[in-house]
Amino acid sequence: MKKKLVASLAAAMVLGVAGTSFAATNPFTDVPAKHWSYDAVTKLANAGIVDGYGDGTFKGDKTISRYEMAQIVAKAMAHSDKATAEQKAAIDKLSVEFASELEGLNVRVTKLEKNSSTIKVTGEARLRYEDQTADDFSDNSLVLRSRIHLDGQINDQWSYYGRLQSENNLRGGDDGKVTMDNAYVKGNLFGATATVGRFDYVPNGGLMFDSTLNGVNLEFGNVLKANVFYGKDNHQDILANGSSNWSNAEHPEVTGLTLDYATSKATSINGGYYKVKDIYNTDTTDFWEAGFKTQLNSNWNLAGSYGESDIDVENTAYYAQLGYKGADKAKVGSYGAWVNYRNIEGFAAPRTTFDGAYTVGGQSYYDGIDSLYPLGAKGYEVGFNYTPKLNTVLGFKYANVKATANDSSNALKTKFYQAQVEFFF
Repeated sequence: MKKKLVASLAAAMVLGVAGTSFAATNPFTDVPAKHWSYDAVTKLANAGIVDGYGDGTFKGDKTISRYEMAQIVAKAMAHSDKATAEQKAAIDKLSVEFASELEGLNVRVTKLEKNSSTIKVTGEARLRYEDQTADDFSDNSLVLRSRIHLDGQINDQWSYYGRLQSENNLRGGDDGKVTMDNAYVKGNLFGATATVGRFDYVPNGGLMFDSTLNGVNLEFGNVLKANVFYGKDNHQDILANGSSNWSNAEHPEVTGLTLDYATSKATSINGGYYKVKDIYNTDTTDFWEAGFKTQLNSNWNLAGSYGESDIDVENTAYYAQLGYKGADKAKVGSYGAWVNYRNIEGFAAPRTTFDGAYTVGGQSYYDGIDSLYPLGAKGYEVGFNYTPKLNTVLGFKYANVKATANDSSNALKTKFYQAQVEFFF
């Protein structure tokens, strides 16, 4: 089989795998731009799947050997993590056909390493604009957040993940520092899946927590899934004591247990119990929650949760959300929308996922006696997201809420706008 024909067939099977644009000049002197195989050969050459000879020629009319074809297949396999299901199927068939030659190249056919490096590097960038307008204040921001993801396989049972992050205020001022905000190992430990290090934890949709923990998490079960975790929260602006104020203690201890049970293929129920200990004041606050999520049909989903703390006032939280589809970064034209209602009182949730004013670290009021209360929030939110280009997602949300505190501050209302674009690479 002629080499140019093989290259064209390979390109058809792995088209889009490497995602590399064509070179500005001919990669090979003997493959003119007007030749029928030019696009295929150029794409594969740029991706490193095919190469030429030392004199800059491709020699496409030369009959290719099975060994040379195996080299092309091996390189296509190394890029298969970016292939579609159909393309992966074609590559798998070729790997079977050329199995003996691939073994001669020291390629593991059944489990080929998908990156020549031991570390797989990916990234994302998010440009976000936020605006809050309330009765007594207004504020807006424009922030660029950049993240680099590092994935490494330690052995058959353990892996490593690290995430570098920086946030830059595009309105001026000091740029954010680059931090390793995630760094952990994950693997099998005594029949459980263990995560040890610094990791995100967002139990049960985030009504109570959307934060980062320095500690350990153990996950058990299949139909009934359980997570047990312990560590110090990586943030300080969370509710961490049983008194009537917000604590800024040094990274309070968090101990938690969550359960998730699949009642059917479409529906699951969940719950959680958490203890948050203020290291500085040695006070402990208990929190619990219970909720559900269900896929109503192929397009619509519904979720909700209720939670409480053991503080005497402003201690309940709940939300319900109806969602439609959802934007997929890998599917151009995909989109989604949602609407929710939430009532999250000031002492109910340590660090909730819900954005907007009157959440953790937001406004507060003095009750005139002896306590500074955080203002909880109740109201609705609507949102929309859309994928206009591959690996690009647009998002918008609007929330209209008012304070939950039972005094004159209840009159305070806030309108919250958020618009963002995310890029994945």
